[in-house]
Amino acid sequence: MSELEKGLVFAGVDTHKDTHTLCLLDHMGRAIGTFRFAADAKGYDALAGKIGGPATCVGVGVEGTGSYGAGLTRRLLELGYRVHEVMVPGRARRKPGRPKSDPADAEVAARQVLARVNLSKPKDQSGWTEELRQLMIARDRLVQATSAMINAAKSLIVTAPEDLRSSLEGLSRKSLRSALSTLDPAAGGIILALGSLGRAWELQDREADAIEERMKRVLEANAPALLAVYGCGTVSAAALAVAGGGNPERLESEAEFASLCGVAPLLASSGKTERHRLNRGGDRRANRALYQIAVTRMSYDQRTKDYVAKRKRDGKSKKETIRCLKRYIAREVFRALRRPLEVKGPSWKDLRPARQALGITLVEVGKALNVGFQKVSYAETGRLMNAKFLEEYDAWLKSQLRIVG
Repeated sequence: MSELEKGLVFAGVDTHKDTHTLCLLDHMGRAIGTFRFAADAKGYDALAGKIGGPATCVGVGVEGTGSYGAGLTRRLLELGYRVHEVMVPGRARRKPGRPKSDPADAEVAARQVLARVNLSKPKDQSGWTEELRQLMIARDRLVQATSAMINAAKSLIVTAPEDLRSSLEGLSRKSLRSALSTLDPAAGGIILALGSLGRAWELQDREADAIEERMKRVLEANAPALLAVYGCGTVSAAALAVAGGGNPERLESEAEFASLCGVAPLLASSGKTERHRLNRGGDRRANRALYQIAVTRMSYDQRTKDYVAKRKRDGKSKKETIRCLKRYIAREVFRALRRPLEVKGPSWKDLRPARQALGITLVEVGKALNVGFQKVSYAETGRLMNAKFLEEYDAWLKSQLRIVG
């Protein structure tokens, strides 16, 4: 081994909110020492200085590159270090006799880099995917707050005076919100309470809709292929884009992406029974998005309905069938993540001008395609990114153009 190789070091970092603990190993796996730094800009530079230059560092294993270690990871990558995400085992999986401490966890991270086990490339949390992640967090909290407002309002309506209760019971969600928000704020008692809840509900709905509209514009500009996946709406597309991160090329195969989303099949065979079960791990938000797409296709896509019927004849349960569907959808989503700007079929932006040039109304299109005119309008305004329906609509418009011509 040359003198240069003898100078190589392996680094591991255990990250926390206020401090980061660094462990350095030499080329023989011997501990050089452990050091603690503040979790701020000066601390990141001091930690990098303790490691030495990128040329003499084989790699840095960082725990929590997407949470407490996000800032450190960005800084180390800027400086040219090879950064790996490591998984430090929790207490339940820790070896007997091994202590739980920051220096011990940092050493485990460094030894994983030394052994090249349990390493993965950190997800790029910058650019448009990071914006989507932040918008999703805000929208989720607004939706949760709205649900709390609705539940509180409905519980008050149950005990309201008879005339007020009879006027509010049985209303749809939108009508109830409008009725509550228009109650006189000068009144006291239950009317004031219901009016305050209604106005807060309306405000939060508007904020959530505005955020979702921004999410859609971000996706249209950076990953229209995700929106073109059948049954994939704005929220589901955003969750899958965030799971892939700004560097989905770090995922080497569709099987790796399926495992990331928790839809890779797990063996659950015993004796003469051979079967697979659902995976309870992975990114649960992305898993939920795949589930929503699968349920939508089971309701509206004839090809999926035929597949479900076939699986039922084969003896598969509904849960097992959905598991299979999610795995197939993950394959489709993985391809969309790898080619985010590649959208096959017609563009929704061309549909309305073509319809208007022919002098055809939305209602006439809806009757011809056996759908409601609202669906046609959603397709023309980009709110319905359904490639199959867009192709059907475009083909119908072209057939009408040939008739007129």
